[in-house]
Amino acid sequence: MAHPITPHESSPRLRFTTGYAPVDGVLRDVVIAFEGMFAGRIQGYYMTGSHASGDAQPTSDLDLSVIFVGALTEDERVAAGRLCAELRTSSSIELDLEVDGEAALQAGVHPSFVLGSQLIYSAMGDDIRPRTPIMPLDVWTRDRMLTSYWRLVCLFGRPNIVRYPLTYPDPDDEFYGYVGPNRRLLRLPDGREVPCTRDLLRATGWEATALLAYRAGVYVGSKRDLPALYRQHLGGEWADLLADLYELCARRWRYLIPEAAKDRVRLRALCAATLGFEQRFLLACREYMLVELRSSNEARRAPVLKLLEELPFDDAEVYAVQTQPGRWFWLSAEDADASKRRTTNSIANERTAE
Repeated sequence: MAHPITPHESSPRLRFTTGYAPVDGVLRDVVIAFEGMFAGRIQGYYMTGSHASGDAQPTSDLDLSVIFVGALTEDERVAAGRLCAELRTSSSIELDLEVDGEAALQAGVHPSFVLGSQLIYSAMGDDIRPRTPIMPLDVWTRDRMLTSYWRLVCLFGRPNIVRYPLTYPDPDDEFYGYVGPNRRLLRLPDGREVPCTRDLLRATGWEATALLAYRAGVYVGSKRDLPALYRQHLGGEWADLLADLYELCARRWRYLIPEAAKDRVRLRALCAATLGFEQRFLLACREYMLVELRSSNEARRAPVLKLLEELPFDDAEVYAVQTQPGRWFWLSAEDADASKRRTTNSIANERTAE
């Protein structure tokens, strides 16, 4: 196991700075801590997210990947995990730290690492991004589709059995249950935690990213690029919703719930429209699940089956394909018939509305 040593630089010179002193200070703290504990083992530090794309707000979190040379040993992983926890606790800014070895990246990384990151520091002076592959499109699509399905249920406290059409998380709430004290809180620089719109943005952003991957075969490198890419490749009214969510929730209101009455009315309208976008995503996800479940490749079927065991989809066709001999049954024949009628009618209504 690596042991702490005196950092070779008391204040490392960053290759990229945000121009915001508190964030740059946290970046230096991370570099000093890792270089001190793992001298000669760190390939580089890569920042993604809004601080990397240059459109961060004072309330934005900081996303940073620490990449080790070669393979990361188990002892190093444990020690690095402890160090990450300490740095998150001491940071004045919400800090999302990930640690991995360069060797593991050769299987493919998230598009944001290659398309939307900044190299912050490398004692070796080497940038690995040009030689690091993005994960294959089918793997990326699976990741976005299945995690977005999980998020639209779990982020907003919906029932564990998913039914189309969806309903609002809380129809009686001012913002329909998408934001508020029962959702993710945002930690301010002074340490206070307040309600925010971050889960709303993340859920819709991941759903849009999934649809771009599935329908258009397009990778997304940053959330700033998402509305324009969606408009270019998929178009429609949902491009306007995604643009409004980003411009208002992220940029104007800085992820906070606005106080002005007219702004709260606008946020309520955005939340009201979000349900329609979720319906569109869920229909596409249903189609995707059916394709994967009908595959003869168990590596494609297994992730969908595992997710459906945790969050069953009350859909007769999904159920029929899912419950092959030896598979887990969760829906009675009577419920399956009712589900088939409900889903068929809902899909017909959705298509008529188009």
